[in-house]
Amino acid sequence: MTRPSPTRRAIATVLGSTVGDALGAPFEFGPEGAFSARFPRPGHGGEMCGGGGWDPGEATDDTQRTPSPRSRRLSRPCTPAIAPASRPSWPPTGIRTGRRSNGAIWPCLGSAVWALRTTTSYEDAVRAAVDLGGDTDTVAAVTGGLAGAVYGPDALPERWTEPLHVPLPGFGDRTLRTPQLSALAGPGVEARGKASIHRSRPTDSGGASDPRS
Repeated sequence: MTRPSPTRRAIATVLGSTVGDALGAPFEFGPEGAFSARFPRPGHGGEMCGGGGWDPGEATDDTQRTPSPRSRRLSRPCTPAIAPASRPSWPPTGIRTGRRSNGAIWPCLGSAVWALRTTTSYEDAVRAAVDLGGDTDTVAAVTGGLAGAVYGPDALPERWTEPLHVPLPGFGDRTLRTPQLSALAGPGVEARGKASIHRSRPTDSGGASDPRS
């Protein structure tokens, strides 16, 4: 598997986090396993279901508070952030015992690392994060950012990025969608359009290595 460039990795971090936020929002403070009970088969669509006051694909205040800090400088700090998740010397122990307060910093990070380490794709990592229950939007947002940095933007399902939107309170009807969110990751990204987000995947996957190694 070809590692994404720093810019594309930054794009995937921003989009991956926002997707996780929107995917987890309808299940916030719900029980463990609620997501897989409703959507038992990965890849079959409908997961951006909305609910709980959120439209399908709508990100929460977890993302609304982050567009300003998520500037072009983000590509530097966010990329090394995946390093602890890739090191076998840092096992994510005791995560499930903190499930009820998993929106706090360390339980949230621990849950996100657990979801990343126990799965092998972006989609499965975010599904696992939402399925933990509790503060699902926050945990899935952190998981989505880490998994996006690992797997790159091609790994984000288009059925999840297509409806993605972030209303900005205090800015009238202004709403950030996938191209605008991508533009936060680096200069000229928005101008390159959708093709810069989802490039064609290689048909030959032989000999692909685990991107987390």
